[in-house]
Amino acid sequence: MLPVVTADILESLEEVIQGSSDEWKREMVHHLKEDNPEVNSLLLNLAQDSPDAKKVILAGYLVYKALEIADQIQDI
Repeated sequence: MLPVVTADILESLEEVIQGSSDEWKREMVHHLKEDNPEVNSLLLNLAQDSPDAKKVILAGYLVYKALEIADQIQDI
């Protein structure tokens, strides 16, 4: 079962992205390549067929990070 992503998690991610979007994206690219290359490949494949590839990848990074944070909180 997937962990629950709360409004607090979403707000914290939005704040981080608004402050340093390009840096955050670079960190996520590195993180996904190391942590879950299959998800990274899936996002790249989905983005290729999209009219706005950057938005598809950003959305994927946001969902991945939100679930990752929610999972960490749930394990505490």
